[in-house]
Amino acid sequence: MFIINKATGKKYLLHNKNKREKEEKKEMAKKLVTALLTITIIACSSISIYATDTNITDTTEAKATATTEDSEQTANTTVKVQSMSTKTNSKYKKGLAAYIRKINSNVSKTKSLNMAGYFISKAKKYNLDAKVLMAIAQNESTFYTNAKSPYGYKGLMQTSDALARQYGYKPSSLYKAQVSIEVGARYLRAMKNEFNTYTKALSAYAYGSGSVKSGNYSTKIAKKLLNTRVQIRRYLERNNYI
Repeated sequence: MFIINKATGKKYLLHNKNKREKEEKKEMAKKLVTALLTITIIACSSISIYATDTNITDTTEAKATATTEDSEQTANTTVKVQSMSTKTNSKYKKGLAAYIRKINSNVSKTKSLNMAGYFISKAKKYNLDAKVLMAIAQNESTFYTNAKSPYGYKGLMQTSDALARQYGYKPSSLYKAQVSIEVGARYLRAMKNEFNTYTKALSAYAYGSGSVKSGNYSTKIAKKLLNTRVQIRRYLERNNYI
């Protein structure tokens, strides 16, 4: 059986038309399935992305929280260490001050604490042992800040006017404990840099660097000062300052 296309006037078999309609329906069905699959994939991807974003957010927040907690713990530990260090330094300072008063009862508690603080700070500044600096002061002046030798050496550490000027101080300022310890500590550091050991550095402090260089010196004073250093340490230990 034929059908006529009114627009073109052409004839077609009826079964061809039915076949074409079936093919068109199949094509539409395929497109519909494809569209549904696409929608499903997009929906699943959105859920996956959301879940991933949520996991990332949760992980980031967890890490941030952990980091904050670690930072707080570190800060607390630092504060505790600093607090312990401050207490230890304070106790050490009191011990040195007590030793100064033991050697020279004319030194007041306040003055001895100030001296001890200078010995500690200058030793730290020049990478020296505060007990060695104290041993020098004990030997040279018995901790009298106004000490003056017949040869013109002044102050706790009995240093010269020339050395004071070399380091930028007026000779008269050597009677101030802080200045005297600064000049003495700086000079001892220079001698230790040159001769390496405390024995030679202390010998140079006592006899001059020229004597040590030439080998024409005695280690008697150096050994005495190092022995005093040991006595100071034992005093601190015996009285629970360290």
